[in-house]
Amino acid sequence: MASTCSLISRMPSTSEATCPSGSGSSGYVLAAFAAGAVVAIPARLIRLSPAAGATADDVCRIALTSQAQTFCICDDKGKPVSSFLGWTDLRAEEEAAELQKLLGDSFHHETGWSKVRPGHMLSKVLWWRKQHGLPGYHRIVSLPSYLAMQLGAAHVSDSNLAAMSGFYSIPDKCWWAEAIEVAGISAAQLGLIVEAGKPVPTRSESRRLGYSESLEIVFAGNDHTAGAVGCGCRTGRSVMTLGTAGVYYRLAGREPGPFSAHGLWGPYPGDGYYELFHITHACSALDWADKYLFGSVDSPRFVESARKAGPDTPFFDPDRWGSANAWSSRTNVEEMSYAVLEGIAFALRACAGEARVAKDDEILILGGGSRLDFWVQLLANTFGCPFVRSTRDGLDGAALLAGLDIPTGHSHPPNWRFAPEAFRMDELGKRYSLWRSHQLERAKWNA
Repeated sequence: MASTCSLISRMPSTSEATCPSGSGSSGYVLAAFAAGAVVAIPARLIRLSPAAGATADDVCRIALTSQAQTFCICDDKGKPVSSFLGWTDLRAEEEAAELQKLLGDSFHHETGWSKVRPGHMLSKVLWWRKQHGLPGYHRIVSLPSYLAMQLGAAHVSDSNLAAMSGFYSIPDKCWWAEAIEVAGISAAQLGLIVEAGKPVPTRSESRRLGYSESLEIVFAGNDHTAGAVGCGCRTGRSVMTLGTAGVYYRLAGREPGPFSAHGLWGPYPGDGYYELFHITHACSALDWADKYLFGSVDSPRFVESARKAGPDTPFFDPDRWGSANAWSSRTNVEEMSYAVLEGIAFALRACAGEARVAKDDEILILGGGSRLDFWVQLLANTFGCPFVRSTRDGLDGAALLAGLDIPTGHSHPPNWRFAPEAFRMDELGKRYSLWRSHQLERAKWNA
């Protein structure tokens, strides 16, 4: 199970709390939970955090941010009756096709998703109901909602995370009645909806022993939104994440739409909407290629190999990872390594669309892949605008949404800004056009 949920604890201003390593912020502590392992949040957790001398009773507010789609089924007491089902769980293919047929074009209009996917909460809820039944007193609980319920909050989700489930109507800003009906459930089973960043009180009858009576929970949206808030995403300053998947995230305006075939829209905390584009395989494709070519995963070694590539490298399609067919031809390992980094960069450019990035924009970059200078420079040359390695991330975003003031005087790390290189932009522009033509040819072969 790849999904995780990050927890930010806000301490009173008089506390001596310390910050997570590398965050550059103060006044909060972090704990990350693997989705399949969550059973409870004991008060002693806080004492195991980096907060020097702090206890659970010192915590006045906890913010939660999570990957989308991860949820479990709970009974009316809040006890799980299922394991957590994550976004990489694709067993609901038949249900996704069934729902697409029933909901038709209205699914795109209401949710912003181009089509119903097996990984959506909507699809897997229908799958669960068919396989196991789903009585009306059972609840459908997202990972952060489950953690919040363990801490004493009601069954609540924020609109930012709910908008990715397939159950939420972006135009109406509420659970979508038609999707709920075809899934055979009720809106009450999905819980209440609040705006991301709005504090939710905890209740004495369900609050765990050791926590403060004034404890509040703040739902900080999906992990990409929390990252955007932390980085200061704005018009002309978008965010790219190089993680398992590759994600391009931008603020899209005060009103939703028009929805595109490749983008996903959702409400942005405070006001307005975001648009998100993603490729399924970024670092996952990189790690596979590394192991395929060298026998183990060592990203710095892989990049050093790519630096030595000659001018006639093959093309790489990240969607075809897992087979040598991902490359257009077999050459030496240096050229095949470079093709991987370039192919993922090209796939991100094709996904985001040239019209959405201007040369005067800058793109903040997050995720494990952002630590590879050669790759970040390649992305700057591919997109034709500066890439900036951010000093903040989703933990800072969750803390900001929890109402914590974070100092702005961070020092920039070495090699933090990567300006596009004109001589490489021209060369990559030609390569990109050839790569796109190659992708179209391959699509015709497979049609």
